[in-house]
Amino acid sequence: MVSRVECGGVYFHKPGMLSPRGILDVGLKCAHSCRFCYYSFWDKSDDQFRALRQAVFRTGEDCRGILSGLAAQGLGFYDITGGEPTLHPDLAGIVQHGTSLGLKSRLITLGQFLLGPENLLERLLESGLTDFLFSVHSIEAESFKQFTGGSWERLKQVMESLDRKHFSYGANTVIFEGNYERLPDIARESTRHHVYVHNFIIFNAYHEWNSTHRVAGVQARFADIAPRLEKAVAILEASGIAVNIRYVPLCVFPGLEKHVVGVLGLPYDPFEWRNRACNYDKDPAYCSEILPLAASGVREQFAFAPLSETTAAGVELMGMRGDHFKLFPDVCRDCAARPACDGVAPSYLKCHGTGELRPFAQAVLDGPLLRSRLDYGAAHRVKAEPYADHLALRGRVADAPHG
Repeated sequence: MVSRVECGGVYFHKPGMLSPRGILDVGLKCAHSCRFCYYSFWDKSDDQFRALRQAVFRTGEDCRGILSGLAAQGLGFYDITGGEPTLHPDLAGIVQHGTSLGLKSRLITLGQFLLGPENLLERLLESGLTDFLFSVHSIEAESFKQFTGGSWERLKQVMESLDRKHFSYGANTVIFEGNYERLPDIARESTRHHVYVHNFIIFNAYHEWNSTHRVAGVQARFADIAPRLEKAVAILEASGIAVNIRYVPLCVFPGLEKHVVGVLGLPYDPFEWRNRACNYDKDPAYCSEILPLAASGVREQFAFAPLSETTAAGVELMGMRGDHFKLFPDVCRDCAARPACDGVAPSYLKCHGTGELRPFAQAVLDGPLLRSRLDYGAAHRVKAEPYADHLALRGRVADAPHG
């Protein structure tokens, strides 16, 4: 298993070491209607959610096989994702199998099906589930329903139930055109609960979003997000809650660089995954296999390559990651932080151009990461037991030594 230091049920991940976490992807089946879902239009039809409604889950046997593979390779933590994984009929049994292997589990969910006659929440806790990561995209009933098709009150009831049990958990907020003005209010709500880490995920036009040109009205401008996000981060940090900002160029939220985790940081972030996801037609051994990491510390599919092109909108490019996965306009050429930066999504450049980019005159790097990120201890504090010390998780006591 992974080498770790635990104090009060908290794992302190040594900054710069590889993540101890994998992912169990149970399948795309989902009853929700999240406006910004990355798997929208998955079947290339005009029905945004048809593929999610018609999808099927992996078998419980396959899921157990993936968990056994993760444990055999020395990973100690895993996330469960979908689709909506709480709809999987064998979820509690799958979690129990992971617990029997010594794995620490975290469930990513909108939380709509945890309470009710079957009392799935209690069954998961009895199976040894370690952690939750709840999708909190609004805290107002009407907009939550508009954004997701679900009920904020139902999710809030789940969170309050865990609060009463002194069970800590995380929160995810996808930032898009519909909710960026609400970020400070969402942050304040997290401080009222047992949230110990809050992730802000900037919507990117991945998968069919990029090919279907439906991103207008969904992808918000960085400049619009920035002042609200800055307030939200300050509110959370004042309560000891760790904050991660995922998938943006390093320069677009000045002063928040230590919170940013891009694709280059995934292998080192203790909340991110090292094996494959979204391979529902592949066998468990393939899905559980840890992805290789080049000597540079950057996964091959995200390696930087020089580029000399001009986009249709007239933006001159000097580099890219992957095959045009992310792009570097010419303004990035002399940026001191470029080796640690993802670059800009092609769809964002097309819609908003380069005017928000502010290259770094100087930056302290450690491999493919900013030193300020590695020095941010709160982002490396991970729940390792179901009823871990809430004060330690929220940074109210001194960090244990990294190990």
